Amino acid sequence: MSLGKPDDNKAEELSLFQKINYIFDKRQKRYLVILGIMILIGGVFETLGVSMLVPVVTVILNPESLHKFMDKVPMVNDIALSLGLNTDKKQICAIMALLILVYIVKNLYLLFLTYQQNTFIARTRNDMISRVMREFLNRPYEDYLGADIPTVFRITDSDIPHMFSLMLALLSLATEGVVSLFLGAFLVYTNWKMAVLIIVVLAGMTLLSTKFIKPRMNEIGKKNQNIQSRIAKWRIQAIYGLKDVKVLNRQDFFIRNYYESGKIGAETGRDYTVLNNLPRLMIETVFMASVFGFIMVYVAGGGDVNRLMTQLAAFGVAAVRLMPGANRINTYITEIAYEEPSLDFVYNNLSESMKTDKKMEAERMAIAGPALKLNDKIELKDIVFAYPDSDKNIFTGANMIVPKGKSVGIMGSSGAGKSTIVDILLGLLHIKSGDILCDGVNIFSNYESWLAQIGYIPQSIYLIDESIRDNIAFGIAADKIDDDRIWEVCREAQLADFIKTLPEGLDTKIGDRGVRLSGGQRQRIGIARALYHNPEILVFDEATSALDNETEAAVMEAINSFHGKKTMIIIAHRLNTIEKCDIIYEVKDEKIVESSLEGKTIIHA
Repeated sequence: MSLGKPDDNKAEELSLFQKINYIFDKRQKRYLVILGIMILIGGVFETLGVSMLVPVVTVILNPESLHKFMDKVPMVNDIALSLGLNTDKKQICAIMALLILVYIVKNLYLLFLTYQQNTFIARTRNDMISRVMREFLNRPYEDYLGADIPTVFRITDSDIPHMFSLMLALLSLATEGVVSLFLGAFLVYTNWKMAVLIIVVLAGMTLLSTKFIKPRMNEIGKKNQNIQSRIAKWRIQAIYGLKDVKVLNRQDFFIRNYYESGKIGAETGRDYTVLNNLPRLMIETVFMASVFGFIMVYVAGGGDVNRLMTQLAAFGVAAVRLMPGANRINTYITEIAYEEPSLDFVYNNLSESMKTDKKMEAERMAIAGPALKLNDKIELKDIVFAYPDSDKNIFTGANMIVPKGKSVGIMGSSGAGKSTIVDILLGLLHIKSGDILCDGVNIFSNYESWLAQIGYIPQSIYLIDESIRDNIAFGIAADKIDDDRIWEVCREAQLADFIKTLPEGLDTKIGDRGVRLSGGQRQRIGIARALYHNPEILVFDEATSALDNETEAAVMEAINSFHGKKTMIIIAHRLNTIEKCDIIYEVKDEKIVESSLEGKTIIHA
């Protein structure tokens, strides 16, 4: 399965909560349980705030009801008198002050709950993005050969944020659900007929929304995922190919495609917004019509209006809280449906990574051994390899030996598999059968120690938009960079004299992908980077193929200076790059055959 193209059906077989349970670790799930308990307490506070309004309104309208209550509960009367609350006015003011206190405590608690919910979302989202980046970087190299790169970018830039918007919606849905349940129970106690009517109406509208709007929102969510990948694709292609775009005057082509994709994205966003607002408008209309319809029937049937007014005061407050709650419940349901495809995508990628990690870990544990150190030879033995999703073998029973301290050149026609040998040797590509050996030991028995012995210089050096120092000590923290070692490898790569001519020296910024450097300077930085950790083995993968003859000759001078000092494997671009090698192999007919340059034309600069 290619990176960025997971199997959508796998996630759809599981429920929403099963996917969440799989994705989050134990600590995060414990936090969710605590939030669940806090949400229940919040529901109690919300209901308390509404339910206290009934006695308060009753006492204000009819102070005699307070006297009756105190006669029934003498302890309350004693407490009131001890506090000096000996008149109706003082007692009513005290009850209202208590109500104010309840609302202050309630809303402070709800603010704290909101803080805790958003803290969980923010921290866990950052943990998840870092985790996914780690999973991607640790995946087998083959996964990236057919990768949909814009979609890979989308998972951290869009899918994970959407997934945590879904989580926040779930937490908010739980909050609103608990509050609505408690308020519903309170309304049933106050006036069960009106309560049942309201609850049936709201539940019916929620069911309608779930049945008809949710599937549509799910489709829009999937459409949005696809279009965001397309938008990212056109942006990446235009920026990375900026020179070609300008020279060929193709700006309008990329702008048009970017615009058309963005237009579909805008229409998708519009559809989401409209559908997300539809339940709220429907509920408000039906809710108000139902309540006022009930009152009309009650009054027309000769009901006691005075008795109804007291209940309506509490009902009004409850309705003001319950109706927006029902609106938000429906909004959260549609939002979850819209964002569920993002959860599916994250789940599929993480589950695939976990499965791959376990498989690779099991394979390595089976052959685990001590650290590797080259003392004799590297050997490719009976290698059989084919690229993923291809039936044609690149190598079948191929063999190659690289003695320590020797320089080995590899030549062959274009597409024969020269660079594939390097990727196999580095352990980036996994062979069908055969062995990659260091002094007779499988390199995967201690892969980290194998890589520590290798300095790799590719055809195109990847440079970051930082200083020369940071590019040579690639991936090393600034406080751990050894400047003495930097200058040492710069001299070995014949780069030191150039750096000394720069006003800022090692601190010189080189621009995005080394745009401010010449091709030869970029390659020398690549050589210096490879030398920084003092490897035993240097691998040059057509490292001079992009250079002109004069620059290539200068870089080859630096490369040949390592002859006899390092074990070198050099992939030929032109035959003159390997004419000084001790051993030469030719790649042909799915084999690696020892050869020579005898009878071949060597063109020098």
